[in-house]
Amino acid sequence: MTRTDGELLAAAAQGDGAAFGCFYRRHEQRVLAYAVSHCIGASDVADLVAETFLQALVSAGRFRPTDGNALPWLLGISRHVLARQRRSFIRRQRLVDQLSAVPAFTPDEASAVDAAIDAARLAPTLTTALSGLPAKDRELLLLIARDGLDPAQAGAALGMTPNAASVRLSRVRKRLQGILTDLPAPDPHPEVPHAHD
Repeated sequence: MTRTDGELLAAAAQGDGAAFGCFYRRHEQRVLAYAVSHCIGASDVADLVAETFLQALVSAGRFRPTDGNALPWLLGISRHVLARQRRSFIRRQRLVDQLSAVPAFTPDEASAVDAAIDAARLAPTLTTALSGLPAKDRELLLLIARDGLDPAQAGAALGMTPNAASVRLSRVRKRLQGILTDLPAPDPHPEVPHAHD
């Protein structure tokens, strides 16, 4: 005696693989025809059919037969799976569009970014080295390097003659170079923290 769809699904919900296999063979061609009429490619058809029957298996215990035929219920599952696939495709397409809109760096911009990365890696070491200098020497270097003054202007800001500023700058640079040489080198590949850390 042929079992109804409801009986097959009830058995499948209890773990009867043979019952679900029978249910699958009974409706496979109709679900396949639905998928072919709604999808644009063979892989989409295969995905829709597979996902429909997977969802049917997961939901088998919740099937409530009205006339014993599960095809309308099954095609309702297909319709929901198809809508979810389309939403997923649209989200992926938007992401691809956004990624393609990301600007590319010109060679000069790329060099500037590389220099900024190198400077960020060196910053802690340089801060440590600068803290080892006398305050007036540190200020002289910062007026030149950070504020863009030439040695004569920096010297004038600190109350030094241009000649005294140049001599002092030369000594300070040598001292700073010595301090930097003695400090451990920065990690060229620091671990980048993840957003969820």
